[in-house]
Amino acid sequence: MKYSDYPVEEIIRRARLGRRAIYPLILKYGRFSIHGLNIFTENKRFHDLDDIILVPPQFTPRRLKKAIELATREPVFFDVNTKSMIGGFEVDLPIVQSSMGSQDDWNRVAVYAAIACAKAGIICGIGENVSSTWGYDKRKKADQPCFMERALAFLENSKCGGLVIQQNEEEAFDELWNKIYSDKRFDRYIQDGRIGFEIKAGQGAKPGLGGEKIVDRNQALALKQKYYIYPDPEKIESSYYERHSSPDIFTEEILEYRIRKLKNDYPRVKVWVKTGPFRDLEKVFEICSKAGADCLVIDGKEGGTGMSPTVALKDLGLPLIACFIIIRKARQKGFNLPVVVSGRLYNGSHLVKALALGANGIAMGRPFLLSAYAYRFSSFVISKELYKNPFIGFLIDHFFRPNKSSVNFVENFIESVRIEAQMLTSALGKYDLNELAKEDLATLNENLARALGVNYIYEPIS
Repeated sequence: MKYSDYPVEEIIRRARLGRRAIYPLILKYGRFSIHGLNIFTENKRFHDLDDIILVPPQFTPRRLKKAIELATREPVFFDVNTKSMIGGFEVDLPIVQSSMGSQDDWNRVAVYAAIACAKAGIICGIGENVSSTWGYDKRKKADQPCFMERALAFLENSKCGGLVIQQNEEEAFDELWNKIYSDKRFDRYIQDGRIGFEIKAGQGAKPGLGGEKIVDRNQALALKQKYYIYPDPEKIESSYYERHSSPDIFTEEILEYRIRKLKNDYPRVKVWVKTGPFRDLEKVFEICSKAGADCLVIDGKEGGTGMSPTVALKDLGLPLIACFIIIRKARQKGFNLPVVVSGRLYNGSHLVKALALGANGIAMGRPFLLSAYAYRFSSFVISKELYKNPFIGFLIDHFFRPNKSSVNFVENFIESVRIEAQMLTSALGKYDLNELAKEDLATLNENLARALGVNYIYEPIS
């Protein structure tokens, strides 16, 4: 190894910062939850969906069938049906806004993104810690929306789709799900089957680890009795504090019991399970199927952000493409549980490939955050990481806050994914996203082709 290849800067950074060097970024201003963006492009050690191509046929009998149905004209890409069912919810497009939690930068845009999701007819998730950090129906901080604002922003503007809500240990102590289930403001949406509760059993960014978050001193003091806080806010004044929680404990019996209990306690809501890229994922799939979960969300190691340790982003968990192999095995065993996948997905090609590989939809997080902040010059500021500069970070926090334009930005992003998916599906000679199958795919790697059961481009196996 050349000396120039040795990680000199990394070692010096650790020596100077100590435990602060574990995390991608800790700053007072301008801290975006987009950590890990470069980890997979600079050090790609595993396959992803970009190693799969779409292979259209010459002969397209479905196109002829569609032309006969239309009678007066030939079919084009916008004739592709994008409506579907995901985990008990009817959607206009099989996309889920990931259940993102209480991160400051996300929470600011969450209301606008929820409205955009509602208008687009997709599913909107609300992650853990929102009510405990920002309040249930009253704001704890003037510039941060509370849980109720995020929830109703979606429900009051939607005609289809659904709202999927997580709760953590602190929120369970405060009986968040009980509050929602008995809250008259949610009653008609529960009656209409528009709400789901999501058990969080894992996360792609840090599978097997607990929750981490940076908080200020006031928050640290308020949370000290429920979390491990470092340093001790009662003894040490610091510019930031780490809030840590332990990971949930699961056995096969515990997961099955939690699913069945949730279905029994809240019979009018959908029960979702979100899990991470674990080595025993096939067993998770089996338990969720047998216990009657409505949907399993699988977050590949490329997914998830927040205050995830850099080493976890790099080395912990299975990549999403390996999760597809496990989905294939589960399908072969007859488990037809609806599955949503996530992990660095952001365009129509990713959606089409995921559906063809057996998923029922895809979930995205970072694209919604970045889209909501798509103000002038934001591409330059974010791609060049200028938000790390304290002065520019201060300007972003105070003068470039999300506003109603964020709704249009997120809607535009969703629409771009929709159109790409329709174009690609039409090119494959199909006019319904639900018709996509492995016959539409080929891989650039022979071993990957065999593992996924799709064609190898130089030696078709089907």
